[in-house]
Amino acid sequence: MAEAGKHVYTEKPISNLLSDGLKMAELQTTHDIIMIVGHSARLLSGIKIIKDAINNNKLGKLSFLESNFSNERALTLTPDTWRWYKDRAPGGPLSQLAIHQFDVLHYLGGEVDSVSSIASKLSPVGAEVDDQSMTTIKFKSGALGYVGSCWTSPGVFYVRAFGQKGLIHYELDFSSWDNPNDLHKTSNLYIQQGIDGFGLRKGLEIPESNMFLEELEIFANSCLTGDVKQLSADNANIAVAMVYSALKSVDQNGKLISIKETIENAKK
Repeated sequence: MAEAGKHVYTEKPISNLLSDGLKMAELQTTHDIIMIVGHSARLLSGIKIIKDAINNNKLGKLSFLESNFSNERALTLTPDTWRWYKDRAPGGPLSQLAIHQFDVLHYLGGEVDSVSSIASKLSPVGAEVDDQSMTTIKFKSGALGYVGSCWTSPGVFYVRAFGQKGLIHYELDFSSWDNPNDLHKTSNLYIQQGIDGFGLRKGLEIPESNMFLEELEIFANSCLTGDVKQLSADNANIAVAMVYSALKSVDQNGKLISIKETIENAKK
């Protein structure tokens, strides 16, 4: 498709193989095309409001980012589903759910230096994959982050940003994930500033939006203008590199793994 000069839209991840994702990104220059990757979670209204709060210094200097994306999938896995197997769903929720939050935290926190991760298996069904993961992130700014993800709990998606002047918390109703127009109705968003605790929490309005429609509009606008402002292949590869680094860290008992080194190794 790229060789024919056709622009490309693909769902996340850009590729299951980081080496292939990096080659895909190169096709943009080689064949003068646009490539957009559908990391839709960063388009959620609450995430955009958090980004604006960070950019407009409402939280002060960013210190810490915390997130979780979990559901009960491992409690009902069977051998006839691809998610049962380590080679098809490496890390279980780490590669399937946490990758959403890796992209979101990269968007909010800026360049990622390295990650460390641990994982375990608790589901009674006997699947090959791990079903719990905890990943810590070191940003180049010095800020830290955490992404939790498991397949043995009720569905949850939340992001919290901590700054030196305040924090902001966003949580959505996971049952509405497939109906994005309704997400704002049951989601929760508040900002807390100052040092006097809960008394200074202020609920924020969440506007209606549709992350799935917006990613397609971003693709269309990028094709028209030739300018990729969001959902780039490069950002998508960072999310995959964070997964690769986290999986390597799990195998090395939580060792801190460099994102840059992971990407360089994938190019060899």
